[in-house]
Amino acid sequence: MRTILTLAVMLAAGPVLAAPIPIFDHPDALLEAVYDQVEASQDWETFDFDAAFNEEEAFSARLSALLDAANERLYAEGDEMGALDFSPFINGQDSGGMAFTPHPAKIKGDVAVSSVDVTLTGEPLYTIGFNLVHDGEAGWKVDDIVLPWGEAGETVRLSEILSDSSMY
Repeated sequence: MRTILTLAVMLAAGPVLAAPIPIFDHPDALLEAVYDQVEASQDWETFDFDAAFNEEEAFSARLSALLDAANERLYAEGDEMGALDFSPFINGQDSGGMAFTPHPAKIKGDVAVSSVDVTLTGEPLYTIGFNLVHDGEAGWKVDDIVLPWGEAGETVRLSEILSDSSMY
């Protein structure tokens, strides 16, 4: 548990400990980089936290603004954790035993959709959906994440979670 919390704190620390996220010219490259980093972080002995980027830097300007607003509301109420106490890229706090299979993005102009299948110890767990946008000079970014939620087959968008304070 302490190991999980250490990783969460180090990844949440953001720019102080993290390298800047690269600029991606294709949505597939962005998702591959995020999931390569998630998988690499499972090996504590060799993972270079200083070279890792903060996964929230993969968010578009719109999604980042929603996260910032949600965090401001919570910090004002005395909450020290913020709106995201989990990684939306894995829909959890601990990626141990998970493997990820990103699917090629379907692109139309400056928007794209993609998904990533998540398995746990080789068994299908769920699929996470992504809406991506080409965010100008920042390159491709994640504009929303569709997460499994509640009963089998139900989903919720990360933007909904961040916009509705009753959900966090």
